[in-house]
Amino acid sequence: MALNKAKKKIAQYLRCSSILEENVATAYKSFANKTENSLIKPLLLFISYDSLKHSKTLRKLSQNITKTESTTEQCEIILGKAWKNAVTQAHREMLKKERITDQELASLIDKMINLESFLGEEYLMILQLKTLELAAKDSKMDLTGTKKILEWIIEDEKRHELILERIKIIITKKKQGQQNWAARSEAFLQASAL
Repeated sequence: MALNKAKKKIAQYLRCSSILEENVATAYKSFANKTENSLIKPLLLFISYDSLKHSKTLRKLSQNITKTESTTEQCEIILGKAWKNAVTQAHREMLKKERITDQELASLIDKMINLESFLGEEYLMILQLKTLELAAKDSKMDLTGTKKILEWIIEDEKRHELILERIKIIITKKKQGQQNWAARSEAFLQASAL
């Protein structure tokens, strides 16, 4: 009986993580569609596609352990308030505007870096769950593949953080370039007035 509970708990963690990744993928795709910056758009889409891949993979891993469906309310109980806040944040940011300026995107980037960090920590927690080890030992389940996939997803989440940092650099350089151009234009206009 304890074995079935452990398997169900692992499957629920994976399923809830799948739901979160799906929401994150949708948020990044929305940001990509709303930005007009041609350098940033493909980076956001890259993270979106990665997150969608994570969602589908986590869902399949969950189904392979045991059949379970988890609702938003159950996921909040299973993974806590931070899970609910992350899903809510992704939805809120998607619905904000039709278009996102670089400055608005820059303010979102820090939130998304925090979200990616949260995701990586969640998968690390799942990976280290005592129940994962117990379920593997007690049921003679080979969870080596599951553990390896979670390690790869954690690596992806770290890569997503790096991509978001790169987006901040792109936005900052563009803003600095505009400020430098404005300063040079002002200097030219003042020199011309003499």
